[in-house]
Amino acid sequence: MRTQAERIDPRLIDAWPRDQRVDRSRFEKLKEAYVKARYSKHYRISAEELAWLGERVEVLGQAVQVICEERIAALEQAAAA
Repeated sequence: MRTQAERIDPRLIDAWPRDQRVDRSRFEKLKEAYVKARYSKHYRISAEELAWLGERVEVLGQAVQVICEERIAALEQAAAA
């Protein structure tokens, strides 16, 4: 889903850095959490990983808010025209 969203608006790319191996690893941890944290009592995440993911989710939320507000404004403008 990340790739599809980033194709729609490239500003979403900044939410999940890919430059460093540790960043990619942490994103994989998030993907694992989607399934493993719900179904396996053996899933573990460090406080540092969780803090990093929380920061990135905040960045993502801010980007999504801006993108959505812009889209809504454009739709309102088109409807008014």
